[in-house]
Amino acid sequence: KEGQRKLFDLGAPVRAKVMFGLLCATKTAATSDPDMCECVRYRLNGLVDIFWNDLTIFVEQMYEDQKDAVLGKAIVDVRELGELGTPPTCLSPSWWRAWVLFHMLPFDTSIFGQIKDPVFWVFTAISIVPGYCIRVAFFLLLLIFIVTGCPADEYQLTAYIIGFKGSQFISSGLIQACIAAVRYYLCVHPGGTHTCDRDGPGADQDIVAGSVDFLGSCILTWVAFLWLPCSDRSAGMRSAVDVEPKSETDEEAGFLERDRRGGCCGSSNYDASRGGRLTGLLGWDVTSFLLSCGLCYFLMYEDTTHLQPEGLPASSPNVNNVLGDVFHWEGHVAIFWARVFYAMLSFPFVIFLIPGLNSVLTHTTPTGYNRNGLCVPFMLRPMPAEKEG
Repeated sequence: KEGQRKLFDLGAPVRAKVMFGLLCATKTAATSDPDMCECVRYRLNGLVDIFWNDLTIFVEQMYEDQKDAVLGKAIVDVRELGELGTPPTCLSPSWWRAWVLFHMLPFDTSIFGQIKDPVFWVFTAISIVPGYCIRVAFFLLLLIFIVTGCPADEYQLTAYIIGFKGSQFISSGLIQACIAAVRYYLCVHPGGTHTCDRDGPGADQDIVAGSVDFLGSCILTWVAFLWLPCSDRSAGMRSAVDVEPKSETDEEAGFLERDRRGGCCGSSNYDASRGGRLTGLLGWDVTSFLLSCGLCYFLMYEDTTHLQPEGLPASSPNVNNVLGDVFHWEGHVAIFWARVFYAMLSFPFVIFLIPGLNSVLTHTTPTGYNRNGLCVPFMLRPMPAEKEG
């Protein structure tokens, strides 16, 4: 074991030189255009540096995981990972939690295996239904299931945020915008008449359901963001098996560090670096929500004060009248477009859905849930043996 550990340590300088060489080659290839503006070249170099820092962290995490596996500090058998934890009592709350998480976020199945699971398709369909508070209720339940892991897993929280905002962009953004275009076309009739006050987009939406979808999309995201520092790494640390005992000095230092930084929600410490680059999007989401609220208020203000051309005479603004517009069809339309606008601004989160880029930018290692509801490192099942003859 000691020889293997030293062999891994000897590879660190070589790995650093290789990564630095690749960085220089990448910068040269990206900025070798003689016609490129200097400001563009400078920004491009900065972006490459930022991405390379994330890539270096990801490579080091993978290297440490492989080192732990070779030294026997990590479980590398998919069957053993699947048996970790205590089987929950049938039909108990813990059983339902484990059942949902295993079908939605399995530890041993890729997306190609999940598409063969009809339960996964049912959950996916539910997650993109914006009406009747269905999508928000589903993701609320999923968040409760994730954080009750005590502590919640860092990778699962980042995947939750990305999946939630991605579904918002698709369902409340793209799909709702397409439906709005069709409904606008159908509610305008020949001769200059229209029925958009009854058949237009958002005119007949339930105000409670629309408000829950609008507010829930931001509140649940913020809760998940704020929970990230209290999360733990179930795969990056690979602490499924006992490691070598620490010295008394190391144990004392660990207790001092824990007392100084504190912990929460079952986590041994509070780490603000959890989530990697994804945490920077919290400010973006807050700004997007405030802009959407501003758009909603502006549309209702414009309607109540009759600022549109060729309409009723303009009237003096009144806050009570503006807020009272919520109960009329014009207010329903304003909330509808605020939801669409807020969903469209969730596009930056979609970038994190690119396979491979997620783990690099969030500094996390993939995890999943076994049938006992325990979060363990992600590991595909072995390929079946080929039949001879």
